[in-house]
Amino acid sequence: MRYSHHTIKSGTRSKLLFVFARSGEAPTAGATGLGPSIPGAAAGYAREGETAAHPIPLVDGVLGRHTTGGLVEVDPRLLPGVYQFGVPDAVLADGSPRAILMLRLPGAIVDPVEVALVAYDPLDSWCMGVEGLANRRRHEFLRRALPRLTEMELALGEEAERELAARLRSDEGEG
Repeated sequence: MRYSHHTIKSGTRSKLLFVFARSGEAPTAGATGLGPSIPGAAAGYAREGETAAHPIPLVDGVLGRHTTGGLVEVDPRLLPGVYQFGVPDAVLADGSPRAILMLRLPGAIVDPVEVALVAYDPLDSWCMGVEGLANRRRHEFLRRALPRLTEMELALGEEAERELAARLRSDEGEG
């Protein structure tokens, strides 16, 4: 069985995901014309560590706008089989390291969506959400804890720290 996998920061809200619905008759082709009102359409999720699965009521979605359980076809001509789904906030809530989401659309095959719920923001371009990487005290500690660093290594570290401090100052000025 295939899975669609995502890594998302735990506690994220109003998340939209794209899913691909393959045609049940021609599994390499996208299934078009599907929606939440088709008889038999259903969705649900389970979170690691919980004792039950949860249903997700499907509703008509609007492209680019989060609605819990909202399902909308993106573009049947340009992207046949691609749908946008509004993930309920409860799926991504704190307290579990993993969740799985399933959509059932009659006449189509939609791969399960596995979500790794992590404590950092994987889209943070500065330090991937690990705030300690930019911590001045950490750099001072490492300089003192590793006294055998060569002068060249120390100079490189100090130059990198100056660049980091300048970048942090300019980022703070922008915010």
